[in-house]
Amino acid sequence: MKVLGIVASHRRLGNTEILVKEALMGAEEQGAEVEIMRWTDYEILPCEGLATCLFGGTGCKLKDKDDHHYLLQRMYQCDGLIFGAPCYLLEVPAIVKRFIDRLFVLMSSPPPPSMKRKPAAIIIPYATRGWTSYALLQPNLMLLELGMAVIDRALIHIQGMSEATADQRALDRARKIGVEVVTAVKTGDTTYRGEPGICPVCHDRNIHILKDDETVECGLCGIRGKLSIEKGKIKVNFPEEQVKWHRFSVENIYRHFTYEIKPSKDYFVRTWPLLKEKRREYRGYLHIDREPVTSEGRG
Repeated sequence: MKVLGIVASHRRLGNTEILVKEALMGAEEQGAEVEIMRWTDYEILPCEGLATCLFGGTGCKLKDKDDHHYLLQRMYQCDGLIFGAPCYLLEVPAIVKRFIDRLFVLMSSPPPPSMKRKPAAIIIPYATRGWTSYALLQPNLMLLELGMAVIDRALIHIQGMSEATADQRALDRARKIGVEVVTAVKTGDTTYRGEPGICPVCHDRNIHILKDDETVECGLCGIRGKLSIEKGKIKVNFPEEQVKWHRFSVENIYRHFTYEIKPSKDYFVRTWPLLKEKRREYRGYLHIDREPVTSEGRG
């Protein structure tokens, strides 16, 4: 049984790395073989948005030019995952979004069946209370896109560099996560164990109010419900049919690909000659060239 720890932080031996390692210590005590990797040690090129991975049948054109495919395969090979990233300005660092953007390739090369409901947990250290609104959104999105089951999520308030080493509460919380992931692997029970949220799928609390001013939607999962106040508490009732068809369900992924993504290939092939001609007007307007930047200019 392998449990992989991922550190999505440039800071070496910072709070993210310390807490992920503490979680892995807990997993190792439960008999797991543990590994760790720092994503910022690898190159993840930005997605170019050409959709050749989807319509060309050749996979991602950047596959052999950077480490994204390798990192994805490492995730496929583990039995449980502990993902850690710091929260800076409301959310996690850009390297996480860069990795997620490249997951468009999953439309043509889906994750292996073994990824379905594979347990994962998220650890996010942060410095300032009230600045974590979207900290869990991207890790949630990434793991749900891969078909994994997020069984716990922890936002851990840590102010100073490496302060986690002296915060027993934080260390205990991280170690508990490691134990939970191994337990989930052993038992197959991927029930969510973290702090309850509003959405029954991703457990987030980021709810959008739609234009009818009556319906609310989970911004991540796309399920819709009705808001109410019960005993002074905000409640959202999500119909079972909505929960079943959340964005990451097998049924919805099939529908999205079959009826929204796949037909766009024929449309593109049919209209490309016209679009190619029309874009000539923009090719000659305001050439975009990199300007030389001097040290004085940087200052």
